[in-house]
Amino acid sequence: MRIVSKSALFLFLLCWVPSASYADIKTPQAATLAWDTLSVATAEGVDVWLQINVVGAGTSEQVDLKYIYQTAGQMATPNDDYVPTNWPNGTKGAITGLQRVAYIRIQIINNTYTEPIETFQVVLRSDSAATVISGPARATVAINPSRLMIPVVGHLESCVHVGEPANNTATTAGMIALNGGWCSSDFKNEQLLAVDYYSLTPSRNGTITIQLENTTPDQHNLQLYLYYLAGNGQYQFYRQSTNSGQQAELITAPIAVNTSYLISVYWESASGAKLPTYRLKADFP
Repeated sequence: MRIVSKSALFLFLLCWVPSASYADIKTPQAATLAWDTLSVATAEGVDVWLQINVVGAGTSEQVDLKYIYQTAGQMATPNDDYVPTNWPNGTKGAITGLQRVAYIRIQIINNTYTEPIETFQVVLRSDSAATVISGPARATVAINPSRLMIPVVGHLESCVHVGEPANNTATTAGMIALNGGWCSSDFKNEQLLAVDYYSLTPSRNGTITIQLENTTPDQHNLQLYLYYLAGNGQYQFYRQSTNSGQQAELITAPIAVNTSYLISVYWESASGAKLPTYRLKADFP
């Protein structure tokens, strides 16, 4: 009788407890729009192509998402460093049907005078009650002095380094884009103990992860260092990664908003005659 009573009680509770209100997994997620990348590096005269992605749409789902993008000046000057979007209403666009991406072009002006690295932002916002922008709304574009770059859709070369020997001093350091992916470079026409420098200035506080991989087949030892610009105008040592041989290097460190940092790749030792090559990236979630 005790067993029967427990069984009856279980069946009663099963019938009494209301069904859980989980969403139907067959129901498509609401489609939103988001920037493909938030950090873009370019050079004077090299136009920027930014990519907007549809997020959460099924492969056969029809969408009708309307957006506006608007440039917002920071250090860079509209109509002097770049061509601004329509003011004050911005430039409108849409992604419809089975489309999943849209590309927008921002024209970069090639000045005839020397300028430091300058930035501006492109703000993405909704142009319809049915359109939601997911993720950060602002993508930051950095304009460097005219340098050798390889443009690609979404973001340009993740670092701007001219090729050797232009990035061999702190004052002529190339710039590396945060979250821009791998930057490939080398020590072509350089001697042992050479150093390549890359600069960055974060727009917020956070923790950076810097990775260096030696892509030279079975030769050379490369090391990784991080410096910060102190109040006296001099770069001070901050962190290092000095694994032996061809091992990859990794630095994880907190960094501060609007502080200038310098990454150095050091050719510490040679173990053959091959050209030392490497790839470097800086992630800043």
